[in-house]
Amino acid sequence: MTQEIKIIASALASIVSLVAYIPYLVDMFRGKNKPHLYTWISIFLITITVGLTQLAGGGGVGAIPTLIGAVVNGVILFYCFKFGTKDVIPTDKIFLTIAIIGAASFLILGKYPTLSLSIVTIAEVASFIPTFRKTRNEPYSESLTSYYLLVLKLSLILVALEKYNLLTASYSILWILIFAIFLLTTYRWRSKIMRTK
Repeated sequence: MTQEIKIIASALASIVSLVAYIPYLVDMFRGKNKPHLYTWISIFLITITVGLTQLAGGGGVGAIPTLIGAVVNGVILFYCFKFGTKDVIPTDKIFLTIAIIGAASFLILGKYPTLSLSIVTIAEVASFIPTFRKTRNEPYSESLTSYYLLVLKLSLILVALEKYNLLTASYSILWILIFAIFLLTTYRWRSKIMRTK
């Protein structure tokens, strides 16, 4: 693909990074969406780490939307302290610890970016488990529009990457898959509630 297409894809992914969370924030302010604080601490730390890993792997302009996403995640994290769920169990603390270790591994294992990325990826997947659990208990507590926009953003990032390798592409591919599973599962949980009414 030409460089112009990659720049356009990066710009579109950056815009989607900003727009994707508008419905999420609006629903959070209205009390419909209750983000899990521990998940967002983890996502914030790890998204920064992944953006830097993509830069190290040669992702070029494809890493910009990930770094912009980290800033947006920081905003959501800030509001989580007021609007987030209070549904925290001991395993959530374990997943948060894993995420912190994963983010720290990038600093410690900087010379081994593939190993660092593996730890960070495991950590972020673990950090999403509290949101899965919370959504299973309250299927309407997440704004699903944002997840569709995130899948679009991740797809555009894949187009925008200047180099394709484990460091640059695996994060987007994995999260497209996880968000697809999350969306399908959430709709199933919602349909069960509708059938019982």
